[in-house]
Amino acid sequence: MENDSLSHRSRNNFLYGLFVILPIFATFWFVSLVIDVISGPLSSLLGQRIPTSISFAVSLLLIFLIGVTARNFFGRMILTFFEAIFEKTPLVNTVYRSTKQIINAFSFNKNKSLMRSVLVEYPRKDMWAIGFVTLDEVKGLKTESGEDVGADKLAVFLPTTPNPTSGYFVYVKKDDVLEIDLTVEESIKVLMSAGVVSPEGLKQTK
Repeated sequence: MENDSLSHRSRNNFLYGLFVILPIFATFWFVSLVIDVISGPLSSLLGQRIPTSISFAVSLLLIFLIGVTARNFFGRMILTFFEAIFEKTPLVNTVYRSTKQIINAFSFNKNKSLMRSVLVEYPRKDMWAIGFVTLDEVKGLKTESGEDVGADKLAVFLPTTPNPTSGYFVYVKKDDVLEIDLTVEESIKVLMSAGVVSPEGLKQTK
C-alpha cells in the first residue's frame, strides 16, 4: 500500500512538473525561433553569428519599429503593397490569408467580439469540445442541385490543445450547439491548460 502511494505521488509530481515545464519550453522555443528568423539575415550580412542577447534586443526593436511603421500612413501603404503581392501569388495567398484570418480572430481587437464560446459534440456523440462561433448566418453553402444546406447552421472553429490557433473548422446545426458562460479568453485558458484550469476557478478569480 505504501509503495503504491509513493508510486502515485511520484507519478503526480512528474506530471505536475511536465505541465509546468511544457508551456515554459514552448515559449522559449517560439521566442528562439523568432530571434533566429529575424536575426538570421543580419548575421549573414555581417558574416558572423550575432550573440543571442543582441539578437533578442534587435528582434524586439524590429518588431516595435514594424508596429510603429504599420500604424502610420506611409507604413500602411508599404503593407498594402506587400499584401497585394501576397494575394496575387498562388499558394502563398492561401497561406497568408488563412494565417491572417486566424490571428485576427484571436487578436485582442473588436473582431473578437464577433466570436463566442460554445460546446459541440465532437468527435462523437456524448463527447463535448469547446468551439468558437465565427459566423451566425451561413450563406451561399449549396449543393450542386441548389439546396441550401447552410440555412440552419453555424460556422464553428474547434481549436486544439494546447495550441488553440490550430484546429478544425465545421458547420454545425444551431440546435446541436450548447451556449456556455465563458468568454473567449477564459475558453482559451481552459484549452491551453488541457482542462487543468477549470471554468469554476476562472469565475472565482474575477
